[in-house]
Amino acid sequence: MKIEKRTESLSIIRKDKKVPGVIYGKAFVSESIQADESELTNWYREHGLTKTFKVKLGSKTHLVYIKQIQKHVINSKHFLNFALLKVGKGDTIKASVNINIIGKENIEENKFELHNLANTLDIEYIVGSGVSHIDVDISNMKIGDVIYAKDIVLAESIELLDDPDKIIVGVREIVLRPDEDEEPKEEEMTEPELVTKKEEE
Repeated sequence: MKIEKRTESLSIIRKDKKVPGVIYGKAFVSESIQADESELTNWYREHGLTKTFKVKLGSKTHLVYIKQIQKHVINSKHFLNFALLKVGKGDTIKASVNINIIGKENIEENKFELHNLANTLDIEYIVGSGVSHIDVDISNMKIGDVIYAKDIVLAESIELLDDPDKIIVGVREIVLRPDEDEEPKEEEMTEPELVTKKEEE
């Protein structure tokens, strides 16, 4: 991706369909930059906030990843600004990566209920070996099965930072609830639990 040193005002940059940003890193003097919005969008879709790629600024090429990106509140496809972090080949990156659940259709066909507790996984990896997401296959799960963070097979270059016993997903039997119009039986009625202000906090 090609980036340019930013010299114009924000209003002029955005009018030219460019996005203002900054590039910084260890032992590197940060610089205000700008990038073509359509090109930045394509690179963001491909690399997300985890994978490294090369950018050219002037006559120099830098290895970076998108550290931060701010989207418009109403139009999420429109970027307001971004930050690139310059890294070296020996560096490591810490990130929360999205979990992609595979095989949901099998669970639905068996009329099981999917209990998805985690959407991301915290990992650390060597520059150049990042992933945009982590696939978790649940197609062979049965009632009572649970997948923990420690059960996910990661590449050798990727280290798990999350709690190994963090529950990612579980499968349970669908419990049919009585109709809302049906009056609860006397033996099923219980007193409401008192929640103190301290417990709410």
